[in-house]
Amino acid sequence: MSPGGHLVTTAAACAVSALVLDSWPVTLGVALGGFLIDLDHAFDYVVFDRRRDLRPRAFLRYYLEGRVRRRVLVLHSYELFALLLLLNGYLDSPWLTGYLLGGLLHLALDLIFNGEVTPYSIAAFYSFTYRAAYRFDAAMLLGRSDCVAPAAFWTAFFQGAARPERTPSTAAPDSRTGSR
Repeated sequence: MSPGGHLVTTAAACAVSALVLDSWPVTLGVALGGFLIDLDHAFDYVVFDRRRDLRPRAFLRYYLEGRVRRRVLVLHSYELFALLLLLNGYLDSPWLTGYLLGGLLHLALDLIFNGEVTPYSIAAFYSFTYRAAYRFDAAMLLGRSDCVAPAAFWTAFFQGAARPERTPSTAAPDSRTGSR
C-alpha cells in the first residue's frame, strides 16, 4: 500500500478511535502503529542499504521502484506483534493497545495490497524469521521489481508505483536460487 494510503486509513482509524473510545493514549498508539510503523523502512534504507540521500523524494523513489536490497523491517513482523501482545497483557497499556490496533490495520492493508505486486508469499514475508532465512534479500523475498514511480512526489506518495504490463517475452525470471 502507498504511504499516502496508510496515512489516510490511519487518520480515519484515529478519528474513529478518538470519537468512539475517547482515549487520546489509544488514539496516539493507533497513529504510531498505523503510520509511523513505516519508520523501519527509513532505518533499513540508511543502515542496511547504506543510502545517504535523505531527501523524501529520493527515499520514496528508491522504495517504489524496487531498488531495495535488504528488507529487515523489524516493526513489520508477526513475531514483534506477538511479543507486544504478550507485553500488553501484562501492562494493560492504552497506548500499546492502540499501537497494536494501528499496526494490525497497517499489516492487514500491506497483506492485501502488497500481495498484488509479488510473485511470492506475501503472508510469509511478514514473518521476521522467514525474512532472516533468506538473509533479508529483497529480490529473493519479493521477486524482481520493474515498477515505475510517478515523477511528482505527492502523486507517488498517494498513488504508489505502477507496474508495467508484461508480455511473455518481458516476464521476469524467477530470482530464487534455492528451494525452501
